[in-house]
Amino acid sequence: SVGGWACAVALLGTILPLVTGLGVVMAFGFDFENGFAAGTALAPTSVGIALRLLHEAKSLQTFFGQAIITAAFVDDILSLILYNILFSLQGDMTFMTFLPLILGIVFMIIAAGPGAQLAPKALAKAFELIPEYKGGSKLTTHHEALFMIMVVVLVAYAQITHLCGTHLWGCFIAGMCFAMWKEAHHVWVRQTKRLTVWMIRVFFAATVAFAIPVSDLLSWEAFLKGAVLGIGPCILTKVCCAFFMGDARFVIGWAMVGRA
Repeated sequence: SVGGWACAVALLGTILPLVTGLGVVMAFGFDFENGFAAGTALAPTSVGIALRLLHEAKSLQTFFGQAIITAAFVDDILSLILYNILFSLQGDMTFMTFLPLILGIVFMIIAAGPGAQLAPKALAKAFELIPEYKGGSKLTTHHEALFMIMVVVLVAYAQITHLCGTHLWGCFIAGMCFAMWKEAHHVWVRQTKRLTVWMIRVFFAATVAFAIPVSDLLSWEAFLKGAVLGIGPCILTKVCCAFFMGDARFVIGWAMVGRA
């Protein structure tokens, strides 16, 4: 089974960028919190990029394809935990500081795994009670009900994990719950694709772009420090995280480099 080895890749792919990013940033003269923030930002791997590339290359069902998707998926879960820890590093730290984090992890364990197994059975039972009718629409009543259920679960889970530190956990878990239902992805994309396109544009233009201090970036110091972080903690740590995966180690390693 590829699962155990892929989880080991994910663990290394999260820890190595975190530790090396923390060390490099502290070596630049910054404090622990800034170093931890930099390491945390370098830890995630994009499941979406890896999935799209593997699908286009028709390599999703291969050994390395399954290893990449599993590792990237687990890597994202670990990175979300790191983000929550980062948000908790404020003021005096006590047990109550980390209680929401612990509750969030417990909720994720309870809702994610069992949810992915129980959701298809619950949906099947619900659709038995809803007459399927298409009429003049391209979507059936089952599709409409499925979309409404996904929205409700998304909002509910996001609110629960927001109280635990970050809404991102809830969004991630909600997606996992519907991963085993064949039509879920098609229905979701069909109903949200136009909104998603514009929200991505707004996100990158009105949040990320406005937050980047362009004047500070246009200096040799920023360029050299960024190059060190990019080549070392950002790229090399991910490339080397699958050194034990045989002939596919560099394919898996380079696939782990992708960020979104």
